[in-house]
Amino acid sequence: MRISQLRCFSTIAQLENVSQAAELLHLSQSSLSKNLATLEEELGAPLFDRKGRRLILNPAGARMLEFSNMVLRELGYAMDDIHMLSTGSESRLKIGMAGCCDQLTECLAAFRQDHPETEFVLTGDIEDIEHLDINEYDMLICPDSWEYQKFRGYPLYEERYALAVPAGHPLARSPFIRPKAMENLDIVFLRDGRKYVEFPFQICGALAISFRTQCFADSRELHRQMIARGLCAGFVPLSCSALYRSDSAIRLVPIRDQRFERQMMVCFRREKYLSEVARAFRDHMLAFFKVEMNPAPAATGQTEPPAAHPDGTI
Repeated sequence: MRISQLRCFSTIAQLENVSQAAELLHLSQSSLSKNLATLEEELGAPLFDRKGRRLILNPAGARMLEFSNMVLRELGYAMDDIHMLSTGSESRLKIGMAGCCDQLTECLAAFRQDHPETEFVLTGDIEDIEHLDINEYDMLICPDSWEYQKFRGYPLYEERYALAVPAGHPLARSPFIRPKAMENLDIVFLRDGRKYVEFPFQICGALAISFRTQCFADSRELHRQMIARGLCAGFVPLSCSALYRSDSAIRLVPIRDQRFERQMMVCFRREKYLSEVARAFRDHMLAFFKVEMNPAPAATGQTEPPAAHPDGTI
């Protein structure tokens, strides 16, 4: 199996059409069809159901697409890292994150004003990585929980979740919501890869909240669109809520339960391995978020979500 086969397969899966995929990849249609047939022969299973000119992924194809995207993504990371090593680039920052944060982009923009040569490599999927190695990043932004207690971290911000609902939904007029009111909702969870489903998914499971339907989206934009279209409600961390607040078809309702909150921390690679620009950004970031480095590391090793306040307020 070759990398080129995976790229061809992924392109066909996205466009659901061989001729369009061939045009995009600058290949002949016969060459692309032969490539796909070879891949299916190697796997011993068809990957698509043919419906006229459209090729629709079947269950085997959907599973293969997950693996294909994972391989291509990891290959891209490897090529990027090797390029950085071979060129000796000292102006690149690699930041691993659990999700996203609107304030971080403001922080990056402010740093770029004084360091216009800086290149940023941001990855938001670290919660899907089974064996996370901080040495692959200049810094990590991750939850203060037991999975990350091996890293020396410092409190960065408190991540609180709201429930995003379509503007016409009855809950859109509520000043706040409690977990019990979520029963029988149609809900969409943000999912990245096969392992990670966003933090509220775990909390809802622990609270035994029963939804009418559960959907999953693999990008923040798809997540927003499903809510805006009135298909379902979804959870949104207030740290990256600007995309939803700017959409008139969506309302954000605060959740009054402390269990839908978590402390986020920042962890840095060892000082001797940080480049000059990485050290400069570390100092800039700590000042921007008003982080104190003197206190003890943030990681507490907690294994359970915090209990709610007696009155359920946040």
